[in-house]
Amino acid sequence: MTVRRDFKEPARTRPDLVIGREEMFNAARDQLAGGGSVLLHGPAGIGKSTVLRALSAEYGDSARTVLRCSATESESHLPFLALADLLGLVLDEVSERLPAAQRTALESALTGRGESSLQRDGLALRLAVLSALRALAADGPVLVVADDLQWLDPASAELLGFAARRLGDTQVQMIFAVRTEGQEYDRYLNASPPDTLAFRLSPLSRAQVSALLDDRGYTGLPRSTVREIHRTSGGNPLFALELGRALAENPTPPRPGEPLPVPTSLRALVLSRLDMLPAE
Repeated sequence: MTVRRDFKEPARTRPDLVIGREEMFNAARDQLAGGGSVLLHGPAGIGKSTVLRALSAEYGDSARTVLRCSATESESHLPFLALADLLGLVLDEVSERLPAAQRTALESALTGRGESSLQRDGLALRLAVLSALRALAADGPVLVVADDLQWLDPASAELLGFAARRLGDTQVQMIFAVRTEGQEYDRYLNASPPDTLAFRLSPLSRAQVSALLDDRGYTGLPRSTVREIHRTSGGNPLFALELGRALAENPTPPRPGEPLPVPTSLRALVLSRLDMLPAE
């Protein structure tokens, strides 16, 4: 059964790099310690990749095999790219342990030698990915870490989801992160192991934004400026840090009531999101 949890309140202690995410981090850590998988979701810049890296760093040492991929929008049209990132380095280790038809289909997809597609080799490819993960898990725990699931090429996403839903008690755990603007995470849960917990990252409070700015070296800002950074960023840590950096680089900080300087990188990011909205 897949379930979700939202966490907004800070905890009393925090691991490094997860300021304002302590309670959520601890719950995700407990989920992984119990053998389950984790799905992190939320809007751009909310800190999913930071939490994903912290979790994978903590649990990577306990796994015999760690498989990673981090997709980008510009490469999402390339079939099997994410699958190649995940399994390319272990192909030699598992290929001889696969049935001939599965081995041929997987090697063709990952190496580009010969034609391969979901339409042509669909069942063989699906079973090959499942068999490869089972073969790796037979030798010890496997951790699959995938960031920016929304940019996975469709072929890799289909194959990974097929395998994830059928792993059963196999020693394979997954940590996923995906960009969502609302509650549209169900389809990613459906492509995750059945024991996956979903965690939505919420905006930071003003105190958490202040702690984040201090942690990253943007210290000594007036309380009114920190309040304005929190208001302007909406509690988004990426936006808050970009605003803090712009202030640190500005020799003449804005006077009370003046708008904060918005760096070009942040302006471009926000404009790209606005461009996705209907004209009205």
